[in-house]
This record gives sequence, C-alpha cells and structure tokens, in this order.
Amino acid sequence: MELKMGNWISDEPRDLTPENLNLLLEHRIPAIRVEEFIDRETCKVVASRLLEMNFQGYDHLKDIPVQQVGLCHNQWAHDEKSVYFEKCQDAREIVEEIYRGLDIDPVQMVVEAIRKEGGRGASVFQEEGYGEYFAGAFRSFKGHGKLHADHAPSHINSPWAVTELIKQLTWNIYYCAEETSGELVIYDTIHTAENDKMKVEGDYYFPYEVLERDDCVRIFPKVGDLIIFNTQNFHEILGTAEGNRISQTSFVGLREDGSLGLWS
Repeated sequence: MELKMGNWISDEPRDLTPENLNLLLEHRIPAIRVEEFIDRETCKVVASRLLEMNFQGYDHLKDIPVQQVGLCHNQWAHDEKSVYFEKCQDAREIVEEIYRGLDIDPVQMVVEAIRKEGGRGASVFQEEGYGEYFAGAFRSFKGHGKLHADHAPSHINSPWAVTELIKQLTWNIYYCAEETSGELVIYDTIHTAENDKMKVEGDYYFPYEVLERDDCVRIFPKVGDLIIFNTQNFHEILGTAEGNRISQTSFVGLREDGSLGLWS
C-alpha cells in the first residue's frame, strides 16, 4: 500500500484555544489536553463513589471491554426516539448523585471551557419534539478497546439531530487512571466511507490494515485531566491489567452553524 502524507502538524496534545480547537476539527493535531481540569481532591471523592457503583455493559457491541454508568445513545439509536429520551432523566439523576455535595457540574464546565477558551458556541444537543440529550456518561475500561472510529452519521441509519453533525470529537475527564497502562492511542488516519468497508464484519473494530501510516500518539491519562480528540481519527484504548480506568465522557458534534453539541 502506498503511504499518504500525514495530516498532523504536531504530534503533541495542545492547550485549549480557538486556533487549536479549529486544528483538531480539521485533523491537524491529535488532541487537546487541559491538565487538572478537576482538582485531585474532588477526583478522589468521585472515584470512591464510582468504584462502589454497578457499571453496565454495552449490549449492542460485541465483546467490547467497557462498561458504563449513565446512558449511551448509540445503544438505543435504532429504536423509537421515545425509548432513549424516557431514559435520560434517570441517567441525569444518577450523575447528580455521584457529584452530590461537590458543587460541580463537569458537563457544563466543559461547555463553558469550549465557549471561553475554545471560542465556539456549545450546548447539549436537542432533539425537536423530545428535548435535551443526555451527556456525561462514565465509562470503565478493563481491557483492550480495539481499533475503531466514532462518527454518528456513519453508524446510525435513523434521522437524529446528532446524525446531522459535520465533524465529531469527544472529551474525557479521568477519575481513575494508571501511570503505565490504559493509554489512549490516536492514529493519523481519518475514518471515511471508503475505509469503513474494512470494518470487521459483525463487530465494532477494524484491522490494522486500515491505517494509512504508522503515525500515532500515545496519551497516558492523568487523574483530573480533560482530553479532547477527534473520534473520526482511528483510535484504540490499551488494556489495564490491574487497577481502574474510569472517565466521564461525551461526544461533541460540529453543527452547520459552527457551534458544538454534546451527547453521550
């Protein structure tokens, strides 16, 4: 296979600025990182509560080593819309209980950071006739999250507000992380309709042959950090044999008006 020129102008995560957010949306940098977005003492309290909770599996995905607290839209995206939206309030109440007494709302903190530091409008996605999506699920990885890309218009066949997005990012705030394992690996290859044909049949992941080049960035999350990356870049999460890797997360979609919308 003939290798193409790379897209990235830098192989290091950058600060959250309007310029860097634009570069991330255009696949010109691998990630944005804000260190200690949540202070360590708050993280300890949240982590202790999360470790006592019963995380649920993703029944719609085959053998993916991740569990969740909250609500995953993709799990219900092929049902009637009411099925998903009837679950949103319960998911919000679970998250509120996790942050009980801490006087923080990390989803809104991310929205405000995108607005102030990133220079773009941001809000949680709305579905006409149904209301606001859920954003801010907690995810626990215990094994290898194999090579994949996330792009709602490619993966969801029904018409939802989130299938009208132009670009797709994600953010994660980490409450449990290991220093030497559980790294996020982002590759300088962009998911397209053409390479989507290489997806392993009946599964969520791709063979490494889909990659156009070897260029990648390995990010070891630190507790309290906010990491934003473009989910249309192929990526994987390497396994954590011991310990825990838990983050709060949502997708971020670029709307036609240039603003960003969040949903999980």
